[in-house]
Amino acid sequence: MRRVLNWFTRVGALSLVLWGGTSTRAADDEPASTPELQALATQAQAFLKERCSRCHGGSNGKNAGLDVTNPATLFAPRGDAALGMAAVVPGNPKKSLLYDAVETGFMPQGGSPESKDVPADSAGLIKRWIEAGAPLPVRREIKRRTFLDDMSAIRARLLAASADDRPYLRFFTLSNLYNNESVSERDLRMYRAALSKVLNSLSWEPQPVIPEVLADTSETVLMVDIRRLGWNQRQWLAVIVQYPYTLGFEKAREEKLQAVAKDVQQFSGQDLPPFVRADWFVTTAAQPPLYHVLLDLPESLDVLERRLGVDRLGNIASSTEANRRVWRAGFAASGVSRQNRLVERHQTGQGGYYWISYDFKPRRQRGDLVRFPLGPKLPGNITTNRFAFIHDGGEVIFSLPNGQQAYLLVDGVGKRIDVGPVDVVFDRAAITGLPLVVNGVSCMNCHAKGMIDFGDEIRESRALGERVEQRVRDLYPPREEMRELVAADRERFQAGSRRITQKFLCVGEDAQQPVESFREAVGFVVERYNTDLGPREVALELGLPDVANLAARIEANRDLSRYGLGPLVETPPGTMKRDRWEAREGTSLFQDVAVELRLGYEPRSFSGR
Repeated sequence: MRRVLNWFTRVGALSLVLWGGTSTRAADDEPASTPELQALATQAQAFLKERCSRCHGGSNGKNAGLDVTNPATLFAPRGDAALGMAAVVPGNPKKSLLYDAVETGFMPQGGSPESKDVPADSAGLIKRWIEAGAPLPVRREIKRRTFLDDMSAIRARLLAASADDRPYLRFFTLSNLYNNESVSERDLRMYRAALSKVLNSLSWEPQPVIPEVLADTSETVLMVDIRRLGWNQRQWLAVIVQYPYTLGFEKAREEKLQAVAKDVQQFSGQDLPPFVRADWFVTTAAQPPLYHVLLDLPESLDVLERRLGVDRLGNIASSTEANRRVWRAGFAASGVSRQNRLVERHQTGQGGYYWISYDFKPRRQRGDLVRFPLGPKLPGNITTNRFAFIHDGGEVIFSLPNGQQAYLLVDGVGKRIDVGPVDVVFDRAAITGLPLVVNGVSCMNCHAKGMIDFGDEIRESRALGERVEQRVRDLYPPREEMRELVAADRERFQAGSRRITQKFLCVGEDAQQPVESFREAVGFVVERYNTDLGPREVALELGLPDVANLAARIEANRDLSRYGLGPLVETPPGTMKRDRWEAREGTSLFQDVAVELRLGYEPRSFSGR
């Protein structure tokens, strides 16, 4: 089988496809027939979406000839027909290339985010599912939601609140995803969990804030009181200024929508709608500049340390083996850098943890931690400074009062930066589409379960004289001591994560699953948000019922040709980049198209932004 698999790889025909290819049976004639099979089918689909779809799904999958998210074409024969091979051969795992790829560890590919923490029984899950006949999950029933539905739900919630509270209530919608039948209920739960995680990762308040799910919305509209997050109106305005999907409905053709929109504006006390799409918010608020604005992160490391009550240089100068105030580990192999790396832990004044890394550009003599394990340079300390490294940047991870973590990237002099230089650090997961460490989102995805274990290689290196080695022992604890600290900090973070996501993740067939077994939710959302948009996604984001409706409107309005929507309704259909859909010169392409189609209007306050 492995020789067959390798042959498929060489000719480029290997397909980790559950939902792809030319079907040998109808796409819907083998749905799960019992609750047990339904649970098995749902778990198998979740594995393929979470572990395969980033490379083999949506437009990316289409470009590679693979799409694990498309149920239209199943179980296609692959390669030599006489072999009877396929990505999935119902009832026969031995002839199913998918099972072979997972069972041998060929997929998910090593180094990818999907290869991290793969459940031990993944191959067993795929085998059981194929042996059961590869049943399909029963599609969830969809009662399409409209702009009017969302606005009506928001109006009702505002009316139920006191007049004093209304100006601080903000709403997040998921209707564009709920209306997409390829987005499963499990996917929607991941979106809700990601929203809860991002909101709490942007708050200095001690109590976690669980978004309220509005009644009678199919869980597509969620709400928070921004006062509970410690946000002010200025911070929310920063969100709205960046939002590319704002529409006004004061002149909508549907009179009821006009009236509801007017009520929402009046009751909320906002010139612009007090709601945004949840998928956009998760993606955008987890990255600079919004990440810095909403978390109120200072522009320098010194200011942050004062705020946290961390005297980093003082701790380094005074730490001893008997009275340790600094815990360090240096190691050559790092998941984000080709150079060696030093991580250092401090206690905050509020009893939390504060970790900082010291990172180096390549071929820097003073970046060799074995030879220069001390530092940063301390004023007047000749011996220490002689063996002090010189670093080029770093990543800070610190605990928030609600149990979540916050992040700050800095350059060599401690100035805040948005993105780490690729010659210093890089993101193998390429969570934003590029191998850049982007403050916030890259760190959340990498540290999905909190602090990561590492082993120190400096304390026992014995490369320097006894006097310097004693200072090394003062700063670099034994491995077991550091391991216990990492474990305690990780459990603190995971306990906080359970509080804010368990309500959304651990329900239905996943009720007994631990939160830690799910893929990191923010990275899940960001990857999917940044994939190319097909005609179905464009139609749903415009609030249209289907692709046929979009095609008819494009055909009827030739003025739309200047917006370049024609390829979306060609055969085969084209796609659109997310960046292009959101590109703005005053208004975004989405807004221009929506106004042209008379689906909404430019908000009155928009022109002044």
